[in-house]
Amino acid sequence: MFLILQLVAVFTVVSLSLLGSFFIVFANLIEFQSSRVLQTGDLIITCLALSNGLTDVGQVPWFLVYILNLCNNTGEDLYKATDFFITFYNKASSWFTAWLCLFYCVKIVKVNWRTFLKLKRRISSVVKVLIAVTLVGCLALSLPIIFFIQLQSNTSSISAQCKNYYINENSFYVYAAFLSFFTSFLPLAIMLASSMTIVTFLCKHSRKMNKSTNAISGSRGDGPAAVAKMITSLIVLYVLCTGTVFALNSLVVLEGNVLVFIALSCSVYSAGCAMILIIGTVKLKEKCKGVCCRGNRTEKPKHAVT
Repeated sequence: MFLILQLVAVFTVVSLSLLGSFFIVFANLIEFQSSRVLQTGDLIITCLALSNGLTDVGQVPWFLVYILNLCNNTGEDLYKATDFFITFYNKASSWFTAWLCLFYCVKIVKVNWRTFLKLKRRISSVVKVLIAVTLVGCLALSLPIIFFIQLQSNTSSISAQCKNYYINENSFYVYAAFLSFFTSFLPLAIMLASSMTIVTFLCKHSRKMNKSTNAISGSRGDGPAAVAKMITSLIVLYVLCTGTVFALNSLVVLEGNVLVFIALSCSVYSAGCAMILIIGTVKLKEKCKGVCCRGNRTEKPKHAVT
């Protein structure tokens, strides 16, 4: 019964994540195909959604092999491929979330610092460089994980062999701490610094607007405020899911099933991230409404005929 519940929960969350993530990717690709231009913010969102979607693509075979104890049929090579694949795209997703927060911070906040103004003018080029550096850096940081994966042949239980395939060495814990610092805590620091800067600026801006009776000037804060809400929601979701992963890593009660819950929390982040991006981005929200309305229109004639 518990096995069935695991599979149902896993594939429900993964399906929602894949649906939302690839909707964002295809929507932005269609816009790029029609206009031949993809805005910098949309580029980061596309990279974020694509990395989330590919993370779940890698988790589908991993879930099947891990939960159903099929490692004897696939060998440790599949674990090495899926764990590297999942780690690479999941860590890239963390950095893309950080760069999205930084991008909106640069676009929204207005200060007269010379360095900040130069960054604002060159933000499009800087973002492209950051994306390239992120991919190369996450690739280098994720690659060593394959050297810590080895099926334990001395175990009598197939379940223990399939669920405890990481080598318990001090070097592995050093690598895990190193990976967590550079791909979890550093992105979170950038997210928090960017969001706090945006919120502080908007609070000061709203105070100035409240002193003015001009309604047109007051409406200009709606866009930045919506972006601030979206970024805050992404950060809260990231903190909850990342905190869950670190909490589960410290629990002994879950034993072999701990990796299932860790992987599931990553899929929850991907699904929630896609939902937040669609709701918080005007163009994606309108396209989503258009798809839903189109589906309702096609169903109406059928009811009318019957």
